[in-house]
Amino acid sequence: MLARTAERVYWLGRFLERAENTARLMLVRHQAILDLPKEVQPGWEQLLEVLGTQENFAALGGVTNEKNIISHVFGERENPSSIISSLTSVRENMRTTREILPSETWERINSLYLSVARRSTKDLPRGMRHSVLNNIVQSCQQITGMLAGSMNHDAAYQFIRLGRNLERADMSTRIIDAASAGLMGDEEYIIPYRNVLWISVLQSLSAYQMYRLNVQRNVSPEDVLEFLLRSRVFPRAVVHCLGEIENSMKLLPDHRPALKVAHRVQRELVATNFSDLVERALHDFIDEFQIQLEQVHYAIVDTWFTPGEV
Repeated sequence: MLARTAERVYWLGRFLERAENTARLMLVRHQAILDLPKEVQPGWEQLLEVLGTQENFAALGGVTNEKNIISHVFGERENPSSIISSLTSVRENMRTTREILPSETWERINSLYLSVARRSTKDLPRGMRHSVLNNIVQSCQQITGMLAGSMNHDAAYQFIRLGRNLERADMSTRIIDAASAGLMGDEEYIIPYRNVLWISVLQSLSAYQMYRLNVQRNVSPEDVLEFLLRSRVFPRAVVHCLGEIENSMKLLPDHRPALKVAHRVQRELVATNFSDLVERALHDFIDEFQIQLEQVHYAIVDTWFTPGEV
């Protein structure tokens, strides 16, 4: 298939997963308002930091408060990390590759885009925030299921899987980072709420029930990190995502250079001692690991999208 077509469906997979997980990040922060006292909650600025959009927010000149940050992350078209921007990119990449994609997926993404576009110019008050964001998560999951269930699992589908699993690995680490930010503060206030915080991050990744099935003991930071980062059977765990990336790469031509990079990143993650990752150390580890995920992305670009370019 053409390199430009492969690149478009790869980014389709990435942006669809990004829209879903940005909604999940916002749900984590929204749930913290409900479950945690004010002195334990991380500031709203943390949401901008986790998504890497602080400079963009500052450049647009908004006052740093809950309302403006929610609007920026949800419906600001000048923010490339917002949900509406991600869905716009999904729609455009799907529009230009419609001939190789199931028609029902175009109808569903168009419906989701229009729904979010209508809401993007309005406030997203607390009373309706959960239902709106949860609808985005469910709609993205429906589209992912349509692609898996009604599309040929050929090269085009493997590029969608590459994009989806790489973005999922990245965003899962960002969701963990968003929750861990709440652990940095006055221990007198934080210690009683540690378990609540980690349960919320499991729930945000639809992982709580599977965690209980696998771990079968009280929630602890080390066990949650082990499960979300290193489980090979839970589909949102980072090692599982890297394994899926490797599986997709093996089905594509000339895959050895990219496969080598993905395998190295997975091997280093498996070797990490999570008991040493507490508070700031966890944040620093996630920052470094996201750089490694970028290396996997560039290996994909060099191997299949710009082969032979200098």
